[in-house]
Amino acid sequence: MIVSLYTPTLQFSNDMADVVRIFLGNIELKLNEPGGELVLRHTEETEENCRICHLEASGVFSGKAESRQEILENALLEKRFHKRQIKQAIYEVMKAALGRTPPWGSLTGIRPTRLIYEGMSRGLTREQATDEVQKTFDVHPEKAELLSQIVSVQQALPQPKNTEVDLYVGIPFCVSRCAYCSFLSGEVGKGKDLPPYVDALEREIAATLQLIEEKGLKPRAFYMGGGTPTSLSAPLLDRVLTAARPFIDRSCEVTVEAGRPDTIDAEKLQVIRDHGATRISVNPQTMHDATLEKIGRRHTTAQTENAYALARKAGFSHINMDLIAGLPGENLDMFLQTLAWSEMLHPESLTVHTLSIKRSSLLHLWEAQLPDGEMVGQMVDAGRSAAKNRGMAPYYLYRQKYMAGNLENVGYALPGHACLYNIDMMEETANVLAVGAGAISKRVQPSIGRIERAPNVSEISHYISRVDEMLERKRALWQEIWPDL
Repeated sequence: MIVSLYTPTLQFSNDMADVVRIFLGNIELKLNEPGGELVLRHTEETEENCRICHLEASGVFSGKAESRQEILENALLEKRFHKRQIKQAIYEVMKAALGRTPPWGSLTGIRPTRLIYEGMSRGLTREQATDEVQKTFDVHPEKAELLSQIVSVQQALPQPKNTEVDLYVGIPFCVSRCAYCSFLSGEVGKGKDLPPYVDALEREIAATLQLIEEKGLKPRAFYMGGGTPTSLSAPLLDRVLTAARPFIDRSCEVTVEAGRPDTIDAEKLQVIRDHGATRISVNPQTMHDATLEKIGRRHTTAQTENAYALARKAGFSHINMDLIAGLPGENLDMFLQTLAWSEMLHPESLTVHTLSIKRSSLLHLWEAQLPDGEMVGQMVDAGRSAAKNRGMAPYYLYRQKYMAGNLENVGYALPGHACLYNIDMMEETANVLAVGAGAISKRVQPSIGRIERAPNVSEISHYISRVDEMLERKRALWQEIWPDL
């Protein structure tokens, strides 16, 4: 659908369009231009210290909304609440016109748990903050309760300190590209890029560990992801983990994404185990071989079962499994079958993703075969019930644009198996030094909401030739002395 949006606040136009997408999915936006099948007109006026926002819809449906908001003196808060006011007005018009309430109400943000933490920072209890989020944003009660459960689990875990840092090692290679993938990763092919990439990675890791020592930082969590780290051969995998070993040995948690079952063998698992990994992730996404072939996974259910058996034999006591709700051609019964099958493998943690159709993925080819939002919602609910029945609790959540049913991704874990690195990334509460192509280092000071980033270049050949520049970016990130609050 084409939507014409007329607004004097151009800085919020993308946020306003995101609210429309909650109800209408992918739209073509015309900003302050005619020609839309749906026309949204936003105007504002002030009355003493109050801003009055008007929203009028016409075209395929019509409606009006008006909201009033006190103008705040704090510039950051004023911007936040101004944007929220406009989005809420659009939401009210769309909700009334279409007669449905989305599961997350008017929320479009990636990290809704932040709203609970924000309320608690103002002196509210967790229960009061949850109630506030539910009422302010029209969030379904079960989604609000999910946020509350996650915050409760997170608060019981070791909290990151300003002097601590996570180390992320990125391996941007896969044996084939999944149809839903939007990451900047390369296919292994004949493997000619792997040795020079590992050469560069070893240099960056060594210099990063030196920076950690110079700045007096303490290791917190190690995470090796991708891509698919096990697309490396066992000797190359050994080289990378050997380079990172000084950090690994002092970390309270060490994760390696084994990822694709077709890249896993006993030799690689032994290398990972010998270097101290405490957690691996083996991700089948579904148990249905026809779906796996359709989405380009190029492995079978039997290979997944074999990978789990090998991992247990190697001594791994924490294996994570990722599943995706809403894959093309699948229905609720098929997803229930996958959940039941996954239970037989006994993973210690389970992540239930909702399919997100990114513009840079190949999944647009299968849009006609995708289950509708209502069915995907039933799949997500079934995932939560299955995790609960296994004794798992939700411990992190994030949302993405273009998600089926406007839903969410949730990580569940048995007691004592929540992944600190996942929480650190989702909540953005921990420093991260990241190495590899496309990796993003991050320095945070949550007490004042300050986050600064230093991205590495994404193109693999550029990374290899410019690795020294990547090191300088990290040094610049920690050059400034921040007060220890």
